[in-house]
Amino acid sequence: MSNGAERKRLRFGAGVCLTAALFLVAAAPAAADQVAPALPQVAPELVGDECVPSSEETVDQELWTENALGLPRARSASSGAGTTVAVVGSAVDDSSAALKGVVEGAGEDCTGFGTFLAGIVAARPQPDSGLVGVAPEARVLSVPVTDDWGGADADAVAEGITDAVFGGADVVLVGVAVPLGSSGLEAAVDTAVEEDVLVVAPSTAMVQRDAYAAVPATRSEVLGVTATGTEGAPLMPPPATADGRISAPDLSAPGQSVMSLAPGGDGHAVAEGDAVAAAFVAGVAALVRSHDPGLSAAQTAERLVLSAYPDAGAAFGTGFLDPVGALTRQMGPRSGDAVEAEQFALDLPREPTRGRVMAVVGGTALLVTICAVGAAAVRRRRAKAEAAATA
Repeated sequence: MSNGAERKRLRFGAGVCLTAALFLVAAAPAAADQVAPALPQVAPELVGDECVPSSEETVDQELWTENALGLPRARSASSGAGTTVAVVGSAVDDSSAALKGVVEGAGEDCTGFGTFLAGIVAARPQPDSGLVGVAPEARVLSVPVTDDWGGADADAVAEGITDAVFGGADVVLVGVAVPLGSSGLEAAVDTAVEEDVLVVAPSTAMVQRDAYAAVPATRSEVLGVTATGTEGAPLMPPPATADGRISAPDLSAPGQSVMSLAPGGDGHAVAEGDAVAAAFVAGVAALVRSHDPGLSAAQTAERLVLSAYPDAGAAFGTGFLDPVGALTRQMGPRSGDAVEAEQFALDLPREPTRGRVMAVVGGTALLVTICAVGAAAVRRRRAKAEAAATA
């Protein structure tokens, strides 16, 4: 990109930020009031030998993540209709009314985590429930790859991605974090790229309390996602590659005190982590691909990255997911396979667009971040591709 184009983009980005600042809304329910402590917690892997029990508790209030991401406004533009999101991890239990008739390949979910992720992506609104999926008209393809305790390796994930691609998925959500790759996983990502399917994956795999870069998120074609807490700061330590380099994710999204579906009924549960954050990104990807079906998987990924808010919590310089921006900002002209982000045609809705509003657990303070141009995110993504090419 030329220096003149860079300056043009930065000037325009500054104008966009000023416009967004004028429309910030500093009002969101406190997360501590949204997620009751009585809700059970689910995780990617079981702690004991028993499957996660069903939940008897539900929350009927609007969730804090709704305001943090501006999801009601985003869903007024797109609901995800016509798209399919594959959940590659544990199985998805569709016994909840919120997922009834939504899931292909549903089965028993011992860990409850696949069901939880599917609820974030596509739960249908229900009476007396505050839970609404990011893309409530999207379909879910359940692709179980884990053992009974939630464990999986790279080859299992590879097989799941391949099955998801040929099962008709538009977006593949990898719901398990694996620290070591394989040739099979590389080939599976190549297949997804060839078939124009977007892969979204957690960026961090925790191994004995050490944070490692998870695969396949290290691939430039895969959207790697890291979780932020309710205050906007990184939830996980910075992930490192095998040679000790810090691996910068592509996006950040809420990954703490998040509520979704528990297995075995209509009850709710809470969970945290990068895979939870990745579920929000996968849901927004479904909104974008539904809204603009002419976009390729690569263009969808770039739109999500370019429209993101710059991070306020030093999450490795990673932008925070902005669903409204991803749906309303039009990218500039393209050159080959690269997005030229020289122009932003920001099509604001008639009502003010919400800025990023993060509720702080246990208090009433709000952390508000004003948007700015996504140049740094683009540079990180290009560096990620160059690093992958030279590895």
